[in-house]
Amino acid sequence: MVALFGVAASTQSPSPVLLFYTDRLGLGALELTVFFSVYALGLVPSLLLGGPYSDRFGRRTVVVPAALLSGAALLILVAAETAGQPALLVGRFLQGVTSGAVFTVGTVWMRELAGHERAASAAVRAAAAMAVGFAVGPFIAGVLVQWAPWPTLLPFALPLALVVLAFVLARTVPETMTVRRPGRLQIGIPPGAGRGFLVYLLPIGLLVYTFAVLSLTVFPLLVERAGFRATLFLAGLMALLVQGSAALATPWAKRLRPGPSGPLAAVLAAVGCGFGYLAVQPGGWGWVLPASLAIGVSEGLAMTSGITVADRLAPSHRRGGLVSVFYLVVYFGFLVPTILVLLSGEALFSGVPILALGGCALLVTVVLAFPGRRLVNQIAAAPAAASVVAGRRTTSTS
Repeated sequence: MVALFGVAASTQSPSPVLLFYTDRLGLGALELTVFFSVYALGLVPSLLLGGPYSDRFGRRTVVVPAALLSGAALLILVAAETAGQPALLVGRFLQGVTSGAVFTVGTVWMRELAGHERAASAAVRAAAAMAVGFAVGPFIAGVLVQWAPWPTLLPFALPLALVVLAFVLARTVPETMTVRRPGRLQIGIPPGAGRGFLVYLLPIGLLVYTFAVLSLTVFPLLVERAGFRATLFLAGLMALLVQGSAALATPWAKRLRPGPSGPLAAVLAAVGCGFGYLAVQPGGWGWVLPASLAIGVSEGLAMTSGITVADRLAPSHRRGGLVSVFYLVVYFGFLVPTILVLLSGEALFSGVPILALGGCALLVTVVLAFPGRRLVNQIAAAPAAASVVAGRRTTSTS
């Protein structure tokens, strides 16, 4: 859990610092979103290979070195004060590589350590640990960048300490994959899970970070253009609200279960875009608060439900691989703001493209409410039927 929290805090702490560099280096909305897109590109190799590699060689062999590399990425970002934009790009790419490995494999590791009976609770704790790290890291960084000295150094001190602690503690956690499986790494969606991926994991995965990253990049820039000045602090506050509400939503997702929580997550993402449109209008910056809350709850519901369904769709020896593919979809959301900026051009500053993205969330609602919910009901019924059969066999032999 410490590894999930520490790496989450370290990957999101640079958000206000990147906004600071956008101003210092004379960069625009496109360059700022590219910093987040490069992070997503770094995720691809670790998401494709990290889970399957851990399925074969063990969870610890992935998480421990990735935590150490996360510290190196932070040091490279600190060097951006003198090295400039290239260091920002390299550091963010390495953060993508490390976080992809730690988040996917660490989540599976926690579920396996908890055992079958407590696996769902472990998924909630894993999602909450990441969400709290995503919340606390950028909020503290936003305060330090806005008002403290050394704005490009101090914000990285806490996340660096956390990833070092994660590296030390992860080495002591018991390994759960004690059986080494021969053969090639099994990458991709396991047989029999394709339909579930298309009608549930794909649409709900797109909800997780698409709107959260939009709120951390496009919203602050447009609010500043509309007249608000303390945008570095505002970026940290929005991250706190988004990720804090995501953490609080994870237990709610467990009680609701994946069927209802999927469509609700999509509706809340659309509502967040509506509030976001109001926020980027002149004098409307206060609307970022309800926008952040709606987007955060949507993220928490989507992430927890997606992990739960992925766990049910895959056998244990393919679970890491399927969760990795799910996270590929999740982190594709980091690319969406860049795509939005490229497609909308100057129209972005009107806020209308934000409403268009909200319309896309409503389309996702339809998918999750009908074929997605039917799929969830089917996979929930299968274990129950298996338990009944097993009970009959036990009775007949006793």
